[in-house]
Amino acid sequence: MTFSTRERSTTMRVLVLCERVGEEGGMETYLRTVLPALVAAGDDVQIAARFVDDANAFGAQAEQVAWSDEHDAPSLVAAATVGRIADRFLPDVVLAENVLDAAVLGRAFDRPAVRIYGVHDHRPFCPNGDRRYPQGGGICTAPMGAACTWHALVHGCAYGPRAATTRLVTTRRAVLRAIRRADAVLTLSPFMAAIARAHGISSNSLHVIAPPLANDAYASSPMPRPAADTVLFAGRLVPSKGCRTLLAALARLPRRQRPLLVVAGEGPELEATIAQAERDEISMRWLGRCDPSAMRAAYDAATLVAMPSLWAEPFGLVGIEAFARGRPVVAFSVGAIPDWIGGAGVAVHRGDEAALAQGMADLLAQTAWGRASQAALLQAQGYRLVTHIEALHRIFAGRVA
Repeated sequence: MTFSTRERSTTMRVLVLCERVGEEGGMETYLRTVLPALVAAGDDVQIAARFVDDANAFGAQAEQVAWSDEHDAPSLVAAATVGRIADRFLPDVVLAENVLDAAVLGRAFDRPAVRIYGVHDHRPFCPNGDRRYPQGGGICTAPMGAACTWHALVHGCAYGPRAATTRLVTTRRAVLRAIRRADAVLTLSPFMAAIARAHGISSNSLHVIAPPLANDAYASSPMPRPAADTVLFAGRLVPSKGCRTLLAALARLPRRQRPLLVVAGEGPELEATIAQAERDEISMRWLGRCDPSAMRAAYDAATLVAMPSLWAEPFGLVGIEAFARGRPVVAFSVGAIPDWIGGAGVAVHRGDEAALAQGMADLLAQTAWGRASQAALLQAQGYRLVTHIEALHRIFAGRVA
């Protein structure tokens, strides 16, 4: 099969396969932004999802198909159901977003349609799902395969040195073989595209398309600097997101210079985070989990946003959301963060608390903050929704000969 292009001239019938329709994480935020825009552009969208919390949450009708979890064997029953949906819908495009059931993916890609796979995280390329060693916390750089057996023994990856780890890697490599059949593989960052290439995805099929921000994510005018300096952390309170490392960095600043820390998110480290802030005399306000409107207000009330991630972020959507409100970012230089941070922030070596503290101090300086804020607003323009939809339509215009 070959992949050629033509000008978009007719409505496209797009079958979307995804994990969940409803409120959840980054991939759901992406689909909640993109799919209504495709419908508004005239495309006919049908969704099949492993979980459906709200059948119309993404602006198109969704049907639940209980395909296998990423750790389980492929489901032939779910694959047959997806096949029936495709036979009924007759899609021009099959868009699979991080589907991790090889049987479902294979059946969906058996259609005479443009076959597209969207990569949103590390799971297609890592049995752990995050390329972070469970023991030691280091970031793995090896392609999935034989190295996983060694790391299962040394670092406790997957299920540890047991047969279940071998079965999991075999299952995940079946997913990878199905992905290689796609006419187009979409990644949101050059970092993830490099990982895809390392796993045998052809450069000819790879497309890097920056993620879009909803139109209301953008400040209508530059937001003034808050009267009192505030650092915002937005994310899950888990070790890989590094909020407690951020606290340790803030503790290195002189007490009179420490900004207020605002935390937007939930997770198992909440109590430990609050206790650490109290112990180190860091003023902290916890917002809990915020809806998009509350998050925009939190960005506007912050002086800068901190992303102390200790894992290889596949993108880091919080960073560009901050940019759209004119807020600079201080972060660890991990994963895709160096791909987008540019002059709108500071990225320092992973885990270096002293450097993170200095980065915050530097950005809080009046002149540096003004320059970084302007750079943030400028860089945010590259994530407009209309640009993303145009890029998708150019790929949709392909045809399997």
